[in-house]
Amino acid sequence: MMLALTPLQGIVLAVGGGIILVVAALYLGLRERPARGVEIPRAMRPGPSDADLETPLLQKLQGWGVLLVAFFVVWIPLVWLQDPSQNLAQERDLVTDAIERGRLAVLPFTEENQLGVGCTRCHGPELRGGLPVQIGVNPDTGQPLVNLSKDLTTVCARLTVDEIRTTIEQGRPSAGMPSWSIRYQGALDDQQITDIVLYLVELNRETVPFEQNKCLNPEAAASPSPSPAG
Repeated sequence: MMLALTPLQGIVLAVGGGIILVVAALYLGLRERPARGVEIPRAMRPGPSDADLETPLLQKLQGWGVLLVAFFVVWIPLVWLQDPSQNLAQERDLVTDAIERGRLAVLPFTEENQLGVGCTRCHGPELRGGLPVQIGVNPDTGQPLVNLSKDLTTVCARLTVDEIRTTIEQGRPSAGMPSWSIRYQGALDDQQITDIVLYLVELNRETVPFEQNKCLNPEAAASPSPSPAG
């Protein structure tokens, strides 16, 4: 029922409940109270008479019942109205924290940065790629075969979010990139990979135009991705 209310209806309901709350409080506060005599322990007091049960005590219980109902009439709409904005703020905070963890994850592991995975070792200190990565040995010459690492600051121009995640999870052995997910004998769990993906998406927000950004633009994501080879 509450989910069907509009914000305006919720406000009206809250205001109406507030009025009922105030009236009930005034009624209970202004009622004449009997003069207090000698204090008798509650356990030793006689039970209420039929007349008390039928009038003052009943009215008191009814008054507190109205007050309780009025409280919930005010409290529930207020919570319902605030819930979407609170959830959105919490979600933004969680994403912000994940992006920061991803930023730390791409850096080398140190005593100060124990979240470090070390993506910068192959992709460069600024993740712009271009560093040689050994992918094998030439069987004829015995010389190492190398491949240049990819530029991660423009990865969203080549891959969608799902493709980036898959690449990190499964790796690209032909390009010299190992698998990183524990599902593929790697070292990272799903949350760590999600953090790195979110950081890369945020990094590419500034470096890749929206028209070409497959991580943010559904139309760009619909275009074929380049071959993953290399």
